[in-house]
Amino acid sequence: MRDAKGLADIATLLARPGRQVRADDLVAASGGAEAAAADLRLGSDQVLDERARRQVRERLADLEDEIDEAEGWGDPDRAARAKAERDALVDELAAATGLGGRSRRLGDQSERARKAVTARIRDAIARIERVHPALGAHLRSSVTTGRLCAYSPADPVDWEL
Repeated sequence: MRDAKGLADIATLLARPGRQVRADDLVAASGGAEAAAADLRLGSDQVLDERARRQVRERLADLEDEIDEAEGWGDPDRAARAKAERDALVDELAAATGLGGRSRRLGDQSERARKAVTARIRDAIARIERVHPALGAHLRSSVTTGRLCAYSPADPVDWEL
């Protein structure tokens, strides 16, 4: 197989079974600059600040009242419009928050690293599956990605890297 960053990421994880590795550290390792790791940990402003979150909550409450009123008056079109707006706001709110409701940040390099590492590891595993299905299946079930990545096999494997 031709060399790829995802293969290097997987090799790093295989060398540290059961231990978590930060996605931004994997990105920094692939770039060869230690300074990149520090840069990746910097974030910018929150996608939604406290004022915006409060306004969204208020609008959601208004929409719930509007839905109740429209349904009470037998106006299904108005209720449907309010529900559509409510659902769109909820989707936007979910996109602006991460796990546990934490605010995402605009230009958050850690988020970019998470996405990049996840994509390249998934791509590498898919390429491995095409040439060695059993190994690909093992890696797919043993490698987890996110801000923290890990190789945690059900049964220990002694790799020669």
